[in-house]
Amino acid sequence: MERRSPPTERVVRLLDLLARQPQEGLSLSELARRLDISKATSLGIAGALTQAGYLVRAEDKTYTLGPALLGLGRAASEAFTSLAFARPELRRLNQEVGVASSVSTLVDDKIVLLDRTGPHGELDGMLQVGQRYPYTPPSGLVLAAWLDDPDITQWLADYPEVSMDSSLEHLRALVDTAREHGYIVERMSDVSVGALTLLAGLEGHALPAPAEDAIANMVSNLADRHYVSRHLRRGGHYAVTFVSSPSYDHDGRPDLLLGLLVFRSNVAYNELTRYGAAVRQAAARVTAQAGGRAPWDGRRAPKCRVGQRTSATRAPARRKPTRRTTGRTAR
Repeated sequence: MERRSPPTERVVRLLDLLARQPQEGLSLSELARRLDISKATSLGIAGALTQAGYLVRAEDKTYTLGPALLGLGRAASEAFTSLAFARPELRRLNQEVGVASSVSTLVDDKIVLLDRTGPHGELDGMLQVGQRYPYTPPSGLVLAAWLDDPDITQWLADYPEVSMDSSLEHLRALVDTAREHGYIVERMSDVSVGALTLLAGLEGHALPAPAEDAIANMVSNLADRHYVSRHLRRGGHYAVTFVSSPSYDHDGRPDLLLGLLVFRSNVAYNELTRYGAAVRQAAARVTAQAGGRAPWDGRRAPKCRVGQRTSATRAPARRKPTRRTTGRTAR
């Protein structure tokens, strides 16, 4: 079990808090209140970060993020090698379909939002750069669905504390849909929007890791969170949060996840398929520019057999870990 460092966690929480509202400075008293720490502790952290250039103290005695973070941000961007190709595609998507767009990737066992563009508004509180969401089943399926069957099986085995036995039929249907269409459509509901709001809110609070993970998984465990092929019919209208598609690395594994932040309750079928085609094509261009390859290379993708007892799945060989363990987006 990893050892935790409460002083370090307080520093991270303070930076995360200011990052969620970069244009709005916070006073020392407000920092202490929002982080649930003493004013003296808040002063010590803010003072040290200001001296190092990570924060700036304005004349009105409020704190905002400082210039030293720019260098860290540039270094982090260089670590995610495909991100340079994805950013122009986000702008292109926004101009082409008029919807905000985002790009995420897997870091350790969290899906991290790397960048977003487009109209800002009520999404800002839920979907900000640096926001982290669990890769554990079932929420991590948005990325894991793009793996091949043995790696999906390994992903499930990596998280034995989360049972997906009752959801395997849905999992297979979603993977088949992803392979057929090249994109995933997430269904919008009051529960799904509330889940995003709650997950985003976890970042600013000192919850024990097991409690945070339990809440994240609980609000993400939505049996009908995605549309699958049988739901998508001409003439239909759909409530949609995200439409997403991945770029791939040189091993044919999902690298970055490009997404359209739709958040509309009445999207016509033709409009939805236009969104899907746009994000799929954008992801394919990132794959090509980054030197990656799509896993099926033009071949017809096989049906998903995860959880079914066949000769191919009875005793899968140990594969590469499905969790990203470094900051690199290409393996």
